[in-house]
Amino acid sequence: MYITNLKQLNKSGLRKKALALVEAGYESIDIRKVIRKKIISKNGLLEFAVSADSKYKINLNNFDRVFLIGIGKGSALASYYLGKILRSKLKKGIALDIKLPNEKMIKESPKIEFLTGTHPLPSKKNMAATAKIEKLAKEVGKKDLVIVFICGGGSALACSSKDELTCSLAATKGLTAMGADIIELNTVRKHASGIKGGNLAKLAYPAMVISLIASDVLGDDLEMIASGPTVLDSTTKKDAENILRKYKIDPTMFHLVETPKDKKYFRNVNNILFVSNKDAVNAMKHKARELNLSPKIFSLKMRGEAKSAFCKLEKGIRSGEIILAAGETTVTFNKTKQKERYEKGEIHLTKGEGGRNQEAVLGYLNGLQTADYRLQKNTKTVDSSPSTVVVSFASDGHDNTNAAGAIGDYSVLEKAKNLNLDIEKFLENHDSYNFFKKTGDLILSKKGSFNVADLMVILKE
Repeated sequence: MYITNLKQLNKSGLRKKALALVEAGYESIDIRKVIRKKIISKNGLLEFAVSADSKYKINLNNFDRVFLIGIGKGSALASYYLGKILRSKLKKGIALDIKLPNEKMIKESPKIEFLTGTHPLPSKKNMAATAKIEKLAKEVGKKDLVIVFICGGGSALACSSKDELTCSLAATKGLTAMGADIIELNTVRKHASGIKGGNLAKLAYPAMVISLIASDVLGDDLEMIASGPTVLDSTTKKDAENILRKYKIDPTMFHLVETPKDKKYFRNVNNILFVSNKDAVNAMKHKARELNLSPKIFSLKMRGEAKSAFCKLEKGIRSGEIILAAGETTVTFNKTKQKERYEKGEIHLTKGEGGRNQEAVLGYLNGLQTADYRLQKNTKTVDSSPSTVVVSFASDGHDNTNAAGAIGDYSVLEKAKNLNLDIEKFLENHDSYNFFKKTGDLILSKKGSFNVADLMVILKE
């Protein structure tokens, strides 16, 4: 069981079905299970399952030394489990994550140094950890093999200098607040870094590099996942400058640099898409069929405002159908509108808590509330009957809070009314976490899955 408060949330048959899909999604991206399934070692031959019908094999006996580097959320656990497979073949490893494995795992992995950093904003702690990774990469030689686990969150965790720290902090805060997407944000990050944008591959050259990439980026663009430490970058310094100007940020405030363009640094690099949201969505689709429901995949590239995400999914859904989607939406802070409503006495400005997934469900409830009001007034509206449930959750269990996401249906609307909670006010303050904490509809999950961005479900009975 991956949802730790499953019993509390399973209050209806429809909810049970929706949450069974969430469980199936988490199981498909469980770090331990994925690595055991996709990486096999026998007599020094290491085999990676690239896809259902494609495998990549490499003979570890052909190398003097084998090193392991992990960057991003989930990379510590991934490095631990891969270390168990490599055993005596592993010379040394470093993993940089937001959380350490448990003490038992650390003791069982004397060759791996587990480090933690801050996320979503980098810090000097990240700089110190990144310096160790860079040092290791510089020590490898032509007859060495470096296996790299790259996971979402690596863009913030890997930070190579004071200049990058300054740029990343300012750009991340500014661009995120203005609604920039992850592609734009990572383009800027790459051009302030000494490790991202292919720089890790350059540092490790001429060693052989196998990069196992867990995608949390729309379309699985390898050069954008964790800002592509081992991937030849197609963007330029000028692109980064133009993005900053687009959002009214002066690029001359930062020390931007060009990423490595010489292809020689990437000749010995094999970048493998190891796991993505497609794995989770397909598992959820299979589970839906087991439940005799009709699943449809809306998109694996969901984007746009989180609060209106379910409006797209709800259109045209039929009885007995499940609509599945994955991607990464955006929460845009409308400070002007907040100020206007505050001056009218309609809201109290607070520092809201919550993530994209919780805001997506809260946005759905706000629309459901509006539709319910119109229904009572006998006006024509969309079908928002009590027989629909929505779920949005972060694949790694971290939706900018300790919660993975939230579940929403008509019962939450009724609880909000009974508790005198103004949904619109919570939405305006981007305070979805505290709303669902009060109604008891947060999804809490174990933290042992790969980060493949966000997953969404809408089910109609």
